[in-house]
Amino acid sequence: MSLSSAERRALTARGHRLKARLIIRAGDLSEAVVDHVRRALGQQELIKVRISTDDREECARAAEELARRVPCQLVQRVGRIALLYCPEADSD
Repeated sequence: MSLSSAERRALTARGHRLKARLIIRAGDLSEAVVDHVRRALGQQELIKVRISTDDREECARAAEELARRVPCQLVQRVGRIALLYCPEADSD
């Protein structure tokens, strides 16, 4: 699933008011960390995650790997904050 630019803008606007729910270390993307992010996205479809590292490239790689492993959409990454989106599975 790929987001259109309009969807990405709308999600980014919604994400402005959010605070980072999770703080993870870039080098520690264990299955437990990935499961924790999955559970957080199960409760709320849009979350911010702070990635603890000083290296920009490492942060970008960690955000992309996290989005791939969860799986979810990486809407935006600004600095050390990644905005992740996973639409609700059941929209009853």
